[in-house]
Amino acid sequence: MQPTKRAQLAIFLTVFVDLLGFGIVIPILPLYAKSLALHPAPWMAWVNQSLGLGDPGVFWAGATMVLFSLAQFFAGPILGRISDLVGRRPVLLVSLLGTCASYLVLGTAGSIGWVLASRLFGGFTGGSISVAQAAMADSSSPKERSKVLGMIGAAFGLGFVFGPAMAGILSSLALSHRLLATHGWYLPFLVAAGLSFTAAMLVLVWLPETLNPAAQTHARVNRGHAVLHALKRPGMPQIMGIALLAMTGFAMMEGTFSLLANTRFGLGEREVGFYLFLPLGLLISVYQGGLVRLVVKWLPERIAQFAGLVMLAVALPFIAFAPWKWPFVLLMIPIAWGQGMNNTATAALASQLTPQDEQGALFGVLQAMQGLGRIAGPLVGSLAFARRGYAAPYMWASACMCLALMLAISVMRSSRVIQDAA
Repeated sequence: MQPTKRAQLAIFLTVFVDLLGFGIVIPILPLYAKSLALHPAPWMAWVNQSLGLGDPGVFWAGATMVLFSLAQFFAGPILGRISDLVGRRPVLLVSLLGTCASYLVLGTAGSIGWVLASRLFGGFTGGSISVAQAAMADSSSPKERSKVLGMIGAAFGLGFVFGPAMAGILSSLALSHRLLATHGWYLPFLVAAGLSFTAAMLVLVWLPETLNPAAQTHARVNRGHAVLHALKRPGMPQIMGIALLAMTGFAMMEGTFSLLANTRFGLGEREVGFYLFLPLGLLISVYQGGLVRLVVKWLPERIAQFAGLVMLAVALPFIAFAPWKWPFVLLMIPIAWGQGMNNTATAALASQLTPQDEQGALFGVLQAMQGLGRIAGPLVGSLAFARRGYAAPYMWASACMCLALMLAISVMRSSRVIQDAA
């Protein structure tokens, strides 16, 4: 196997195994945190009273998402920049081991305070996706960027196919109930920790370093904050704005999706995993793993970005009102493919504008923007849910996509800049 192909395959497998654990955690974490929040610490009770929360469990479920993203917002550019200086492999290894540790704490927490602490630590070390994206960019030409970055998206989608299904199975096992009753341990999160450790071992054993020494040397000379470097490049401020707004809207949906399904249809952890997150992940993996190759043949990245945002802006409001079962589930198609089109195109456009020695910092910046969106999205979404009802987060999510569309139009108008950079 050619070195570049081996590197791409190794990155794909590493990200898939890691995101399998992520797929286990995301659908059940809000419900898990909500149940623990029924026994708040005194300071949490004060927050509940001060904010006038009608359903404080929803707020603290959102806080688990917010803290993770807040830490990632600060750590993402730093980890990306370090990977430009020392290489992708060591940073990816440390990040995965940190994720493993955070899941271990999460699985043995037993209190909402420790859940919040574990998410904060996991965010600080959770730079694996941005570093993996930089490694993929290292091993490809600018024209192939959408295809290889689509592999990361496919791994993400497959994690959402099998992860939520595993979450449903693991949550219903007699062993899971016994561990929870006797030790306060939550089996799905312990399995997620084991998967992140496995991904770390894949990096250690199989992944070659993708960043060439010349790029590392140039990165040491090219000093300055990653965000400032990105803002100076024509077209990048708009792309960063799209990444922020699109993730804010998507995170509103992602952070309240389990709660919406539980409130409207009485679905629990098992049903949410099997009937909602599984088709969402399958559709994402179908697009990122195959359809993206057809899309990039016929559509420039800027057009694909625009089309993805339109699909999201139109589909999101209907989730709050669509009847169960098939109308609700079918809405996963435009949401999954819209997210896939926008994410892949945004990353490819940004990568084409950036030299190799800044790819790690670039994807760290994009992760920071998305991390900021993951802060604002669950925070605004859970507050809106708690105070205005289950439909409010999805209206605000659609509004974010409309704002991102305005920026996407400006990117389309400046297509000459993108083409010159490519």
